[in-house]
Amino acid sequence: MATPKSIVRARKFRTFTLAQIEEASGLDCGFCLACGAMQECCEPDACQYRCDDCKENQVYGAEELLIMGRVH
Repeated sequence: MATPKSIVRARKFRTFTLAQIEEASGLDCGFCLACGAMQECCEPDACQYRCDDCKENQVYGAEELLIMGRVH
């Protein structure tokens, strides 16, 4: 059986603790789903902002992450 030339890997389902979300909410911060970095100056409902660390458009506001079910 032939193997595919490229294998698509599923991204890790990144979650955050409730304490991290609460802290980010109080500081007007969000988190990057690609690298996990906390980002400043992020509205609570931010979606797909550009990450200062990894340059991916994967930064979401604290409350948005809560709505998305990214809290454990």
